[in-house]
Amino acid sequence: MSRRAILRWPNGSDWGHLATVPDDGGLPRFAGFVRMTDQRVQHLLARTTARPADGDMWEIHFTFAECELIAA
Repeated sequence: MSRRAILRWPNGSDWGHLATVPDDGGLPRFAGFVRMTDQRVQHLLARTTARPADGDMWEIHFTFAECELIAA
């Protein structure tokens, strides 16, 4: 089973926040803040389509294997 994570950020913000999704499918758990200009974030955004969420927020869902932002 691939470990899942979510990156969310307000539209136009320099900062986003990461959350991990528990294996049991429970609520996401906060994992930290990231700069949206970080090369790892930029590579993730280039490979994944962001979708709107909750007003002016954007988010992407990804596996730990797709990104080095979170250690597996």
